[in-house]
Amino acid sequence: MLSQHELITDKLRQFINENGKFEVIKRSYSYYPSLISNNDNVLLFECSGSQIEPYDVLIDIRNYYNIKSSCDCPYNGPGICKHQVASFSKLVELVEDEDVDLNRIIEKKTFISPTTAIPHENGIIDVDELNKIDFSSRTNYYSPLTFISINKNRIEGVYQDYRNDYQLSMTFNRSNELLALKCSCKSATNCSHKMIFLKDFFKKFGKDYFTENFEERFKQRTMEASKFDGLLDFDDIFEMEISTNGVKVTEKINNIVGTDDSLFGLFKENRKNFYLPDNAIDNTGFGVAIGLEVAKNSISNIFPFIGKLDKSKTRLNTKFKVITDYNFSESLSRVDKTLYKDLILKGIQLAEVFGSQRYKDHSLENVKKQIKIFTSIIESNPEQVIYLYKGHKSFVKKHTTELTISEDEITPVLKIIDKKPFYQLDFKVKIDNHTYGVSSSKILIAPFGIAFNESFYPFKNSEVAYSLLKALEKPQMNVVHKGIDELMSNVIDPLSRVFEIDFSGIKPSKNQDEAEIEKHVYLSDEDGEYVVLQPLVQYGETLVSPGSKEKVWEDKDTLTFKDRDEEIENEFLADFKKLHPLFERQSNYFYLTVEDALESMWLMEVLDKLKTKKIRIFGLNDLKSIRYNLNKPSFSIGLSSGTDWFDMDIKIDFGGQTADLKQIQKSIIKQTNYVELKDGSIGILPKEWIEKYKKYFKLGNVKKDKIEISNFQFNIIDELYEEETNTPKFLEELYEKKKRLSNLKELKAIPKPKGIKATLRDYQHEGLNWLVFLDENKLGGCLADDMGLGKTLQTIAFMQYLKNTNTKGTSLPHLVVAPTSLMFNWLAELEKFAPKLKVLSFIGPNRHELISEIPKHDVVLTTYGSIIKDVESHIKIEYNYVILDESQAIKNPQSQRFKAVRLLKSKNRLALTGTPIENNTFDLYSQFSFLNPGIFGSIKHFKSTFSEAIDKDQDEYTSDLLARMINPFLLRRTKTQVAKELPTKTEVVIYCEMGKAQRKVYDHFKEYFRQKLQEQIAEDGINKSQMYILQGLTKLRQICNSTALADKEKDYGNESAKLDELVRHLTEKVNNHKILVFSQFVGMLHLVKERLEQEGILFEYLDGKTQNREQRVNNFQNNDKIRVFLISLKAGGTGLNLTEADYVYLIDPWWNPAVESQAIDRCYRIGQDKKVMAYRMICKDTIEEKIVQLQDKKKTVAADVIRVDKEKKSFNKSDVELLFGM
Repeated sequence: MLSQHELITDKLRQFINENGKFEVIKRSYSYYPSLISNNDNVLLFECSGSQIEPYDVLIDIRNYYNIKSSCDCPYNGPGICKHQVASFSKLVELVEDEDVDLNRIIEKKTFISPTTAIPHENGIIDVDELNKIDFSSRTNYYSPLTFISINKNRIEGVYQDYRNDYQLSMTFNRSNELLALKCSCKSATNCSHKMIFLKDFFKKFGKDYFTENFEERFKQRTMEASKFDGLLDFDDIFEMEISTNGVKVTEKINNIVGTDDSLFGLFKENRKNFYLPDNAIDNTGFGVAIGLEVAKNSISNIFPFIGKLDKSKTRLNTKFKVITDYNFSESLSRVDKTLYKDLILKGIQLAEVFGSQRYKDHSLENVKKQIKIFTSIIESNPEQVIYLYKGHKSFVKKHTTELTISEDEITPVLKIIDKKPFYQLDFKVKIDNHTYGVSSSKILIAPFGIAFNESFYPFKNSEVAYSLLKALEKPQMNVVHKGIDELMSNVIDPLSRVFEIDFSGIKPSKNQDEAEIEKHVYLSDEDGEYVVLQPLVQYGETLVSPGSKEKVWEDKDTLTFKDRDEEIENEFLADFKKLHPLFERQSNYFYLTVEDALESMWLMEVLDKLKTKKIRIFGLNDLKSIRYNLNKPSFSIGLSSGTDWFDMDIKIDFGGQTADLKQIQKSIIKQTNYVELKDGSIGILPKEWIEKYKKYFKLGNVKKDKIEISNFQFNIIDELYEEETNTPKFLEELYEKKKRLSNLKELKAIPKPKGIKATLRDYQHEGLNWLVFLDENKLGGCLADDMGLGKTLQTIAFMQYLKNTNTKGTSLPHLVVAPTSLMFNWLAELEKFAPKLKVLSFIGPNRHELISEIPKHDVVLTTYGSIIKDVESHIKIEYNYVILDESQAIKNPQSQRFKAVRLLKSKNRLALTGTPIENNTFDLYSQFSFLNPGIFGSIKHFKSTFSEAIDKDQDEYTSDLLARMINPFLLRRTKTQVAKELPTKTEVVIYCEMGKAQRKVYDHFKEYFRQKLQEQIAEDGINKSQMYILQGLTKLRQICNSTALADKEKDYGNESAKLDELVRHLTEKVNNHKILVFSQFVGMLHLVKERLEQEGILFEYLDGKTQNREQRVNNFQNNDKIRVFLISLKAGGTGLNLTEADYVYLIDPWWNPAVESQAIDRCYRIGQDKKVMAYRMICKDTIEEKIVQLQDKKKTVAADVIRVDKEKKSFNKSDVELLFGM
């Protein structure tokens, strides 16, 4: 027998040979390490290398079956380094010479537990027979097992837990063909260590490791799996290494494929997949199902599995494989994620719940979970097939049975037989017109349903499931009893709520006539979180659940019962389930969260409805989670006048308990009609009262017991006026103003002012009348006619009227604030239509020299940029009117523009815009607060009351209220309404298909920004990530135009599907049409310039840096040789009159559809006599299609709020997910 030292040196040499490469061992011969220390068999060696300081080598031989080593040199190749080899060699030398003092080392232990003979055939382990061997504690797999020694006939390993080391070995005696597994533990039975050893053995080596030709078999399997069997030899492309870590195969050559590779197949018979819509392409040949494993006529396991689909794509046919946590990702990659991801997750969850509790010990909580999961599976997968698998056989189709889901219900049955001195109870199931005992081999009961005759019948509720599972534990019971009364009260009555009772084994029962029926509903709390409603029917003194199997006894001694009225009960139950959508899935006890029960006063409405149907309600006053004040409210309302507002004094009383107006306002915003009273109870407001008065809470500012309402709220004047018997004088005046303002035809007709050199159309006359009326009543207004209908002319006529009618001799100037791009347009039209008005252009670097000239002029023109810089000068001057052109420029109430114009002093104010809403309803706040200060109250009030309700919730009532609120101060006419002589305008989308090179660049940047934004938003949140979102969106939109715009530093080529398509259109049309081309990106316009120059097409150009705008416009309008006008959307999208053009191309979509409409309307305006064609260019399958979706949303908001008289610069999380495909 070997000594300990001899055993150690053998293990050290074995470690060197197994872990050191041949070349490394050779190089170690020139190194001479020194032993520095030995700390309880952890030895430190120093080994000098190429650097000045020696390397430290640690060798741990505390367990020579698990030797460990490390070195701090930079070697990162396979196995141990040369310094470690040299140190191990030195240690062997020291041990042999006994120059090292070794403490006790873990010695090889004697195998005590019984030897387990592993079943095999010619060295191939028979797994089916192995499964029949009983190993203890199959699931206790917590600690690691390490294989420490391996050869063709023996494998050794060490299993370590928190107390001991256990040594195991599996030896194959080829002479007597005994494959023996041993363990050093003291267990008298097959221990769990052996089971763990086998599990790791199969994982690392396979079941045929002990065959004579294992390496050849392994190589053949590998080749068959790689599809190169018969074409190449294993050694041509792979290397194989067998060690204690298992069998490792590495590739010698990368990316070897056959002629049948999927890449090539794409361009053969499957080419049509490139052109078919997504839902016509079968992306996968695999599907997912749920498996039920059967053992001894009971279900022993539940699992999801994957398999290859048959030709019908509805059944799994071959290649079955169980899905676990470990192969979840692999399985998901082989199936259609949209169809199967949720099923796989729920299947794994179902398996975990089932496996968490042994089959014979079901808990109600466990059963409820399984029913809930399984119900959600079949609801989302109505065609789902369940597979029954006969365990202990290979998992293939022939060992499974398909079970289709049946909608038929099963009926639990309890048969009672009098077998004195017992009553025998037989638990059965009535299914598909057959009745079987619960333990019958014909059926299989799972916690969520029953398998029978190739069908699966899901349980409808947990009560039936739990009852049958409990019955399955004791399918037949013999009950000792004291008499029929005790049997009835303790056994039959409770069980009859679930089981149909079969009394035929006792004696015939008698049926009496139907009893009178009364309907009840009982209310109760559950844990303070739920409100429970239980419908019951009462026959005499007996309460039963409608539709249940319970008996209504007339005489229990004689087993005489009354017939129940099933028709009325079923009708009652069906009507009750319709009371709430959640009730459809519930039975017997119907429950809602307190929040759901109170939402929109559902509970109170339901109780009222039940009472009207003569259904008795019990338990309402005992509800602890809900406190109601059941007194009817009384109301008192009074009116009083302030300076620019009037007050509504509102008092609401519920039997002595008053309601705070702030609480009522909160309820109205939440769209509920219950309100918390001062004592904490809940008062119910009549819906009619809420509907009538909610507008006052939305429009006014609530202050204690009053609502302060602006005098500009004309839309509610009518109702107040009609309701008041003693109408206050201030209300009469407001009513008269509103009455005249609501009908343009009834306004005083104003003749065309003297000095106006233009013919006013009828609608322009009406616009002038409206402006004059607002002036007389000191009201600000917004002229919001369609672009091209002459808002500028109507305003000029109005200013001329004011000059003509000024009888005081002195007049104040009007200040017109407009975008820089419109300055020349205002100057030109003032000179053309009102030459007698004195106009001062207050722009340019020397404008401050003109301050003293302002009072001497009728009209002063300036820009938004200038007004910010000059506001201190302007606030010293009083103007007659401050007029904002393109007033949406002040839509941001935090902007310097809005703050500047709010400071200006004027008698009145006017706003001009064709697009009062560009992004969302919040755009209106600044514009109308400028016109009529106080109309909307505070920013916070407007945002919570209007913006969020309309933009986020699409609240129709609030949208309508806002529309009526601004309507008296807004005049809007459309071209189709008032300019019917205009030719038609047609808008068309041109979808451009990117080429491969452009698509590759686009996809690269999209994925880059998608990952970057996910990290950014996760770290900083959506609000702090806006800059990065805009950066990504801008880059992707530029690439949609051309790859040349992708990066200034790096060349991505100049691929542009849009540019090619645009030039093709232009070359076809320039001979007979004039064309406008808009883009937001100046870089793209330059690319178009280059192409037009190559094609010899003459054009004009305008962007933000263009100085001589008027000259450029006139050249395009009047020079017949200039056929194309290239325009930057921001610089030329407003204020230009380009009616010579009849074709418009928008190269790239903008977030704001109103801006695009403005651009198109440069040519579609009064004076156009040709049909206008507008083209929007969109790259397919890109962010541009998502932008169009967001445009549609904004158009809807704008249309709902801005009405004709007879909606991106920030992103929420759902927008980002839509745009970047997160």
